[in-house]
Amino acid sequence: MARARRVKPDEQLTLVEHLDELRSRIIVVLVVLTVGIAVCFYKSEAILNFLSSPLPSNTPGHPDAAYRFLATSPLDGILTSISIAIYSALLLTMPIATYQLYAFVIPAFAEQHHKHLKPLVMMIPALFVCGVIFGWYLVVPPAITFLVTFNQQAFDYNLRAKDYIQFVLLTLLAMGIVFEMPAVMLVLARLRIMSSALMRRHWRISIVVLAVVAMLLPGVDPISFIVEFIPLLVLYGLSYFIVVAVERTRGADEPDPEPLT
Repeated sequence: MARARRVKPDEQLTLVEHLDELRSRIIVVLVVLTVGIAVCFYKSEAILNFLSSPLPSNTPGHPDAAYRFLATSPLDGILTSISIAIYSALLLTMPIATYQLYAFVIPAFAEQHHKHLKPLVMMIPALFVCGVIFGWYLVVPPAITFLVTFNQQAFDYNLRAKDYIQFVLLTLLAMGIVFEMPAVMLVLARLRIMSSALMRRHWRISIVVLAVVAMLLPGVDPISFIVEFIPLLVLYGLSYFIVVAVERTRGADEPDPEPLT
């Protein structure tokens, strides 16, 4: 496997060379993803037990036992393990994929922007991890509690592991991605695409957009919507102060361009 090399900003590459570099970086991501899938498949039982911890035990006489899921097909066990391996490996691979994307895109910007964009190497993976942790502790437990206790007198919940794992891990993946909003806004501010004036002017539209994003995230219950919408508002407010800080660092003698409309 060819090692993906860093391209200098002043280096002129042909289309074939760009595609070759992109191929090399995609191969790196796929190799990491494959290794992650293999490891997570091997540890799928332990991962399943960990992810089922928010659920109350359904084993009579053993309240501390792990939740036992419903199986309706001989293939449920193996397909669930495959789902666990794929989704868990995606979570583990996201920081690597983010760095490879950064390394591929950064040469397209002028060299004077590099010192402002390099902090993203640590910022984006860190924000993604913070989003996953936030989702695991503050989004998943209340959402699961609300869903499995809603009209519980009328329903006997026997969850399928595949559906449960898909819900939990997609929620964690989505929260990790949306937590990267401040990093995205930082890049847009550095490139003068976003400004604080623009954010103040369209804050009502931004709230509506954030509400739509929260509704599109995994989880259709009102509890999930609230605990996903509030962090989006906080992240938008944090992004505003980041944009303001970027504008102040430009210097008083350097006028800002007119905000985009």
